[in-house]
Amino acid sequence: MKTIKQWRKNTYNAWLMDACLVAILLLALSWYQTRGTLKADGQPAPDFLLTDLHGQQHQLSDYRGKQVLLYFFAPWCAVCRLSADNLNNLRAARDDSDWVILSMALSYEQRIEVDEFVRDLDLQVPVLLGSEQQMKDYQIQAFPTYYVLDEAGLLLRRSVGYSTELGLRVRTF
Repeated sequence: MKTIKQWRKNTYNAWLMDACLVAILLLALSWYQTRGTLKADGQPAPDFLLTDLHGQQHQLSDYRGKQVLLYFFAPWCAVCRLSADNLNNLRAARDDSDWVILSMALSYEQRIEVDEFVRDLDLQVPVLLGSEQQMKDYQIQAFPTYYVLDEAGLLLRRSVGYSTELGLRVRTF
């Protein structure tokens, strides 16, 4: 039986082992970050009726028949600032007829904080003014947190932390 040292002498084997180790570490980190959040196990997403920055009301159940990406952020969150622009790119890449992106501001003291965040990033997706109720309902413990809902309004996937545009595309297809 070959030892690990002997097996790693081959460059491709070493790369494969390193890639597997990185994948295991990333999966472990993802599990750790999402522990305690609302499970994405096919249960119905908690409904809400919220107003966006333009005064328009959005009820989650009104989007049944479409896939929904919920993006929870805090305007003070540096990681949110880095990842939010990926929402614009994702929105531009997909047809709006079969899915929707809803971003929700949480953990803010004054609306001006949310307005500045959205203006600075030129967000082109609806930004809802969330409350402690949504933090509780979705068990948000860190920002940003993402949930993907299917056409029936069931929670399919969840993620916490930075996500690239590619990562968002993979999660929403």
